[in-house]
Parts: sequence; structure tokens; C-alpha cells
Amino acid sequence: MSNADEIEMEVRRRSLAVEGVMLMLIDGLAARGTISVDEAEDMLRILSKSSDTSAARASSSLRIVGQLKRLRRGDGAVTPGV
Repeated sequence: MSNADEIEMEVRRRSLAVEGVMLMLIDGLAARGTISVDEAEDMLRILSKSSDTSAARASSSLRIVGQLKRLRRGDGAVTPGV
């Protein structure tokens, strides 16, 4: 394996880790009501546009955020934890 291949693999590994942390953070902030469900959806849609893999990873977070919206009676702008 060449040095360029090793660097590429390391960059990919780190970017997946950062994406995973961002998904967890967005889910947690929306669940606590620190950010609104609408804000969470916006951030998740941006993440999901980067690649098919990112879209697949973000889909579960989008489902969670959708459930939160239903629990909050469809009001995506509410931030009950604030």
C-alpha cells in the first residue's frame, strides 16, 4: 500500500468518525430540545447530501427527528429544553 493510499484511508476513516459524532450530537440536541426539530432536519439533510453512504447513515437520525416532531404535535420549531 502506497503512502497516498494510506493517507486517503486515514482521511476517510476520520471523516466517517466526524460524521458519526455530528449525527449523535444533532440527535441528542434535538431530543433535549436544545435545537428545534426543524434545525435538526436542516443539518441532517445537509449531511445526507454529501454521499450515498452519508444519506444512509443520516436516514436513521431523520427518522428519530421525525418521531420527535410527531411527539411535539408537528411543531418543528419548538425547543422545549431551552
